[in-house]
Amino acid sequence: MHLPLYIFFIIELLSVGGDMENLVSTVLTSTIVLTSVVALICIANIVLSVISIVKGGTDLSKTVKKVKLALIPWYVLNFAMCAIMVLLMFNPFTMLGIPMVIAFAMGLTYFLMLGTSLPNVAYYLRRVFVNKEEKLTKPRVITIVLHFIFCLDVIGGIVFHRQNKKAIPSDTERENAAGDVSEGE
Repeated sequence: MHLPLYIFFIIELLSVGGDMENLVSTVLTSTIVLTSVVALICIANIVLSVISIVKGGTDLSKTVKKVKLALIPWYVLNFAMCAIMVLLMFNPFTMLGIPMVIAFAMGLTYFLMLGTSLPNVAYYLRRVFVNKEEKLTKPRVITIVLHFIFCLDVIGGIVFHRQNKKAIPSDTERENAAGDVSEGE
């Protein structure tokens, strides 16, 4: 999310006649627009995850794993931007706002993290409680819990995908198994 902000920042600094006021307004506008778009995508993802519990869904663990790995640079940049915002508030007049900035930044980051974790959680809940295809096991529950802990959610996404590859046959394996059964008849 912050990568386009840095691009705007660099373009504005390199542009002829650019002033700092224009730069600040561009960065602020870009931040609000990008955060709004990402928040809307996360809300849609959360709603679709809840619907997939009821109606059934497909295994998106491979996609979730790729998204979580791709978001690692964003989390690093997000931490840096939030740290800079907090450091800029270290003066006597704005110090009281630091807890609010930290709470807002942590809440937004956690909300965005949950938006990428819920497809795996919804898929697992459907398999266990609705379809009764799988039993609750300690490793699977630990993997699901990792999806709710910041930074460990990436590990949880990777492990969940590996567990699904072992536990659930792929489409080609199912077709081969169906072909073997029909040939035997």
